[in-house]
Amino acid sequence: MSKKFLLYIAFFAFAVAAQAQELRDNFYVKVLSDELNRNITRLRLPDLGKPFLISYKLRNTVTQTLRAERGQLVTPFVAPSQTKTAAVKLLVGDYHRNFDYLFSDGSFILLPDEDNYDEYRRLLWLETDRVYKMTAQQYNAATAALKRVTVDQKELDLDDLSRIKPLVKDFGALPVVSDKSIAQWAPLLKKISALFVAHPQLTASSCALAVNTAEEYLVSSEGTTVRKPVSQITLTISAAMPGDDGATIFETYTDYVTDINELPDYTTLASATEDMIKKIKERDKASKFEGSYLGPVLFEGESVANLIAGFFRYNLGVSRKSILYPDNSTTFYEDKLGQKLIASNLTLTALPHLKTYRGRQTTGAFDIDYEGVVPGDSLVLISNGVLKTLLNGRTPTQKFREPGGFAWGERSYSAGVLKLSADTTAPATDMKKELVKAAREEGLPYAYIVRGVNVSYGQAPYLYRIDTATLKEELLTGFKFTNLNMRSLRRFILASDQMHLWNQPAYSVLCPGGMIIGEVELEAENSVVKAKPILVSNPLLDKKPVTVNNKKKRKR
Repeated sequence: MSKKFLLYIAFFAFAVAAQAQELRDNFYVKVLSDELNRNITRLRLPDLGKPFLISYKLRNTVTQTLRAERGQLVTPFVAPSQTKTAAVKLLVGDYHRNFDYLFSDGSFILLPDEDNYDEYRRLLWLETDRVYKMTAQQYNAATAALKRVTVDQKELDLDDLSRIKPLVKDFGALPVVSDKSIAQWAPLLKKISALFVAHPQLTASSCALAVNTAEEYLVSSEGTTVRKPVSQITLTISAAMPGDDGATIFETYTDYVTDINELPDYTTLASATEDMIKKIKERDKASKFEGSYLGPVLFEGESVANLIAGFFRYNLGVSRKSILYPDNSTTFYEDKLGQKLIASNLTLTALPHLKTYRGRQTTGAFDIDYEGVVPGDSLVLISNGVLKTLLNGRTPTQKFREPGGFAWGERSYSAGVLKLSADTTAPATDMKKELVKAAREEGLPYAYIVRGVNVSYGQAPYLYRIDTATLKEELLTGFKFTNLNMRSLRRFILASDQMHLWNQPAYSVLCPGGMIIGEVELEAENSVVKAKPILVSNPLLDKKPVTVNNKKKRKR
């Protein structure tokens, strides 16, 4: 081993030790550590078990919002606001039996704006006392209840919490977004919002920029001490108008980024706004969907990512089988490992550390999970249609004994960045032709395209009917999907060869820009209850506005 390499190792070890000491000297870490050490050694009440694990989380958040309507800035408070919160996790018993996964009671306290060591510790002490009494009572009750039931011995033998190797690491401090960077958006938002003035039919419109940055701390009695930065910047442009049938038609454009400099320029946003206005008016005049349809549908743009997130975001996490309560309504995907879930030419992968894709930053990437565990670089969840593994945290199950690093909260899991790839692809320009071909093969006179829309905002997708003979497109409204779920991907036909990155708050989807699913069921939205149209007309649309004579009368 060379002397140069040994010097490098020594320097690296020194740098790590120096960083760890600097983190321990941090004000918030010191407050959390001092109060945690006191409680883990001294907290005990008669007839209540002694805590074996305590962890504190602290979040220091800075928020600033700008909002404009019809060319005017309407933000009530332009200055940034700072919020500090803390949470307590406390377990009684031991790693084998603590019943943690059975209870979902949360902890949340608001800390004063001023950094006051004594006051912070007092508030943490009060919350720790509350959580301890509640958790210890739940532990005693569950222990007693367990004696009255018969449980599969394999489940009883499982630990309730897996051990981890403590980590002391500083991933970064509170991200700084300069006042200048935020201030320059005030005239831009006013300018964009002014584009709606020429369209008085739109009774509501706004442009908003929300900048949220934070630093999160985790300190536990196991020895974990972590700080990590969080950045979420959202630009939203929205507009709405009442339709002829009384329903409200609205459209929303959103951009989620982690760096304010990645937001689009004015030209791009102005074009998107004009397109939004055009779409709202088109939707108001669109024909209603009638009858029903069962056949191939082409999903394009954000609608593909919406499908992927809806099918997989919350479904592919482990579920621990309860040793006290029935789980009749829970789907245990662990029992489906090795089974085919979707088409054989589709693969689903979790990429928690993927921070950029083709020059764009992802909003879902993370370095360390909610429980202080670092995940691997990638995890293939579904390979060629077959379920291979699941997202998991520190709650052991029969097939997942070790922590996976994908915990996103108490018993919730996140891939961070979810990638769907397809083996069967075609150029984006050929997707419509392939859709029509698939419909003709089934003898259908029409096929349908769902184009990009963020349905997470409650917007109805844009549905276009294509005449398979003339290729003419027509926008339709008043429809609904029936039985559109993960199993629908078993009928996958073709995907675009171009991949698309779709960012949402703390989550990203990387998927084809278009996808044809061979069997999708559509029905008319036959609601018997509809909103009444507005009785008072929009004054901006009145043909003969009322004039007021403001001439002053002469004094006698």
